[in-house]
Amino acid sequence: MSKVRRSGLTMPVVTARFIDKAWMRGCDFITLDLEDSVPRHLKAHARSLVREAIPNVSKGGAEAFVRINHDTVEEDLEAVVWPGLRRIKYPKAETAAEIRRLDEIVTRLERDRGMEAGSVEIDASIETALGVTNVGEIASASPRVREFGATTGGYDLSRDLGVEMFVGFDQFVYPRGEAELVARALGLEVRTAPFVANRSGSVSDPDRAYTQARAARLCGLHLGGGGLNPAVVDGHNRGLTPTPEDVRDAQWVLEQYAGIGQSSDTWREIGGRIVDRYEAARARDTLDWAAACAARDREKAEAVARAKAAAGNT
Repeated sequence: MSKVRRSGLTMPVVTARFIDKAWMRGCDFITLDLEDSVPRHLKAHARSLVREAIPNVSKGGAEAFVRINHDTVEEDLEAVVWPGLRRIKYPKAETAAEIRRLDEIVTRLERDRGMEAGSVEIDASIETALGVTNVGEIASASPRVREFGATTGGYDLSRDLGVEMFVGFDQFVYPRGEAELVARALGLEVRTAPFVANRSGSVSDPDRAYTQARAARLCGLHLGGGGLNPAVVDGHNRGLTPTPEDVRDAQWVLEQYAGIGQSSDTWREIGGRIVDRYEAARARDTLDWAAACAARDREKAEAVARAKAAAGNT
């Protein structure tokens, strides 16, 4: 069962009001951004803020990620690899050599700073045509790459391919599918989502967030890619979490399959539905995932309560 990472927010580390409230947003992860949302003249200042921001954004139970810059890898990593960091998000990954270089630097910093070896993951973001052609080599370049997928609607890939961003058709179907197949072939967790049109370009539509997340879960997917506006967090959490009806249905499937197991049949049609070992496996996955989501939600709620209590005592 994958880690519960249904919802997240990416926010500029230089914007204090975002960072200070991040722990109250209900996210499974928070990505502190050093890249697109930080003006060039503030890059050095942004690096200086990350070490303190990591425990701040994670005190409500969210995992702390950092998105670094493609062109200042060493400077960024020196500034951000500290205890509490869970993932480096590397934009515009194009070659396996880039990922191996990241691994080497992070390994050294973990050792020098007393961190658990291998604790920091690498998220190799596929956002260019060259990156798409090299997805197999990139995904297998380091054991720190544990989840994988291509962008499902990014500006960078749109610009690199010379296509419109907000259209009613799926211009990213090939890169997304190629990355998913590579992830599955390598046994990595798959991070993707079915296409849901976004003609307006809105990043704050809660209904669209829920629709896409729900569709992803019905496709057997568990991981969310996060968003840019707090309005989408609840939709991502709910959409990627089995509903009570989903849980009851999964329990029914397993009950019916248990009855089949007492006979000579390998499958049966019951109430117009086929029940077999494949459907039983999907039902077990649903129940396991529902339990994992419930545990994660309790963990976050307890963390928020502790943080509020600590704030009240200061």
